[in-house]
Amino acid sequence: MKNNLINFPAEVRDDIASISDNGGVLSAERCKRVCQKLSINIESLMVRLVPLAASYSNPSISSFQVGAVASGVEKEGDGSSNLYLGANFEFENQALCYSVHAEQSAVSNAWLHDEPGITAIAVSAPPCGHCRQFLYEVAGTKPFPILLPSASVNSTLVDVSDLKTTDGSMASDFVSVDLSQLLPAAFGPLDLGCERLLMEQDFGSNHLKLTNINDDDLVSKALQAANLSYAPYTLNFAGCALKLTCGKIYTGRYAENAAYNPSLNPFSAALSKMVLSIPPFGLENIERVVLVECPTKISQRDVTQSLLAACSKVVKLEYHTAFTELQ
Repeated sequence: MKNNLINFPAEVRDDIASISDNGGVLSAERCKRVCQKLSINIESLMVRLVPLAASYSNPSISSFQVGAVASGVEKEGDGSSNLYLGANFEFENQALCYSVHAEQSAVSNAWLHDEPGITAIAVSAPPCGHCRQFLYEVAGTKPFPILLPSASVNSTLVDVSDLKTTDGSMASDFVSVDLSQLLPAAFGPLDLGCERLLMEQDFGSNHLKLTNINDDDLVSKALQAANLSYAPYTLNFAGCALKLTCGKIYTGRYAENAAYNPSLNPFSAALSKMVLSIPPFGLENIERVVLVECPTKISQRDVTQSLLAACSKVVKLEYHTAFTELQ
């Protein structure tokens, strides 16, 4: 984090440093102030923050750091919004399909902070197909800008000559490409009869109740996360809560995807949120992990146990089933 701060002028470093204290979030107020001081727009700021986001990554297999910055819904009509950082996370001795991509991390970070939607995302290079599909669950058919550093864009996306000035330099430090251009003929929620998208405010509670009364605070937080999870295709509503030895608690929600594979399991979501925190807590600080779910034709139990085992040889998963009136 400190190494990345030197890339910003001194007058904005305190605002940028606040991201670490706020779980990987730059508030709309600070975002507006930084943009004014640097005389840039929010899109340019998002692109400049991508290397900072990448510094949170844990690429234990690939050694390839990826960062992403998502913008929330505009606040007070002044063009400012909260910015949410995300980074990739990989699990040793586990299948690559369980890796958390930076774009997933940024979206989940926003969702777990109760942001009602994402309006754009900045990444260091065009998102992989997995992430394009994941982002489609958030954007649907609405315009959704992908902000990319100009140096990363080639002629397969846009006519690079249109981006250059008469002296051959780049006219802007970033390029905006719509998700629909990166994911033509997309398959999404409507194809499976779902009219709502991930993060939509009116998705509401899943009305889950535990099969056995439990007044444990960590279990209650996992239940609350499950109640806010998104599983329109299987109704496998699930939430996870992990507690550290210092007492801090992080929760994660299941985020399902119409294409199934890009779905983000709740344990990975909670772990990603923990990684974005300061101080940078290590996996050895995990003390308890609770999973609450409404098992249907699928379950999050086995994958959570496997991923937890990859993180800790001591902590055992605490598992609770729930039922819902939606079944």
